[in-house]
This record gives sequence, C-alpha cells and structure tokens, in this order.
Amino acid sequence: MRDHKLLELWRTTRHVIDRAIASWLAKLPEASIIEAAKYIAMGGKRLRGFLAVEMAKTLGASIEDAIDAAVAVELVHAASLALDDIIDEDYIRRGSEAAWVKYGLKKTVMVSNILIPFAQRIVAERYGERALRRTVKAWLDISRGEVIDAFTVPEELSPDTYLDMIRLKTGALFRLAAELGVIAAGHYSIMDIASQYGEIIGIVYQIADDIRDSRDSEKARKEPGLRLFLRWLNGGGMNKAYSVIESMLARATELSEKIAGGANDSVLHYIPRFIVNAMLEEAALGQK
Repeated sequence: MRDHKLLELWRTTRHVIDRAIASWLAKLPEASIIEAAKYIAMGGKRLRGFLAVEMAKTLGASIEDAIDAAVAVELVHAASLALDDIIDEDYIRRGSEAAWVKYGLKKTVMVSNILIPFAQRIVAERYGERALRRTVKAWLDISRGEVIDAFTVPEELSPDTYLDMIRLKTGALFRLAAELGVIAAGHYSIMDIASQYGEIIGIVYQIADDIRDSRDSEKARKEPGLRLFLRWLNGGGMNKAYSVIESMLARATELSEKIAGGANDSVLHYIPRFIVNAMLEEAALGQK
C-alpha cells in the first residue's frame, strides 16, 4: 500500500471516528459537562481508533462493527491526556489551552473521571463482558504506568524500568485497540497475537514520541519520563532508540502477517511504521 493511500484511509477513518465521538458525547446524561467533554475529546490523530477499525476490517468485520470500539479507546485516551496535562503542568494541548487551564482543575478531573466509565459502558453494552474486562485492565495498566512516571525518581530506578513504564503507560491502550478490533470481528483465536501486535505499536510510538520531545531541553529536564528515557539510552545515544524501534517494527510486521492469514500487504502490515513516522516527522499528521 502506497503511503498516500494509507494517509487517505486514515483521514477518512478519522472523520468517521470524530463524528461518532460527537454523537456519543451528546448522549452523556450529565448535559452540563458536554461542552467540556467535547473540548477534552476534540482533535488528535485517532491512531488508536484507526487501529481498532483496521484490525476488525482485516478480520472481515465492517467499520460499523468496530466504530464503538474506536470511540471508547479514543475517549479513554482523551481523558488520560487531560489528566496527564495536570500532572505534568502542561498549559497547551494540541495547540490550544489544556482543559485544566480552560475549565479549572476540579472540572477537568471530574469530566475525565466520567469519560472513562462512560467509555467502559459503551464497550460493555456493545461488545460484552470480555471486552469490558480488557478495557478495565488497560486502564489499570495505564494508571500503573503513570504512577511510575509521576511518583518515582528516575535517577533511582533501573534504566530498563523505562520499557516497563511505556509498556504500561502507552502500550496498554494500543493493545486494547487491537483487542477490541478482534472482539468486534469475533476472531478470538488470534487474541494473543493481536495483543502483542498492539502493545508493540504502543511501545515504538512512545519511544518515537520521547525522541521528539527530548529535543526540548526544558521538557527533558522537567518530565520524569523523559529523564528516564535519557537514562535508558545509557551511552548508546539515539542510535539505541532507533535500533529498538526497527527491531520492534520487524516483529510487528511478522505478527501482522499472522493476523492477516499470511498476507504481507494488509493495512496492518503498514500501520506500525505509519504511526512511528507520524511521531518522528513533526506535524506529519497534525495533532497528537
């Protein structure tokens, strides 16, 4: 698949996901928070939702089968970013005021805390208990990764803790996207392979993100996760980061072929590098 075709597919799918998110948020029972919820959920690349949709489509399902999975994953992601901005004291998100700056700390925390179980309810009602269990596990893993990031001193940790942290913090949600795509298509026999595939994408995405963010010396000094990333490099420099990315991309390619029944030209074959390039090539796909 040529890059421009994949880019066009992603853009089309992103628009569908955006419309579905707006439709779901309009159904929030707490009408007073809809504006803030839309603000928190607006923008973004929708890469996790795109992965959920393409996983399902590769396995024979339709975008309609997977769209609610994409919405749920993106709402969890949006809520986690809103909370991240508070923890990291970031004032800007996607070129606009961070939600906590615009709406205040209390309202942002409350709305984020509603969006997460709201997403879990979407998953439970559409896809059942199996999907709900995996969604809850993903949020627990994300929270555990955030604890490592926010409550520990990087200089006191083993450098290899970095990979453990990003596997939890970022890998978990990409893993969930892949898993929900499998569930939407009803192909449970490849769940473990899809889980590994999604988690690898999340890990390389975060490494690429940290490569980019580490160019900002102030950010690298302030954020514990970036300080741990630089310790993990441990004399190997950025070559180590790029080497790990390439190794993991090769593994993701192998897994994509297993998922696609041996095909080496499925969309899943190209998505991992597409996502990494979106992070390394600043502004390649717009916002985070």
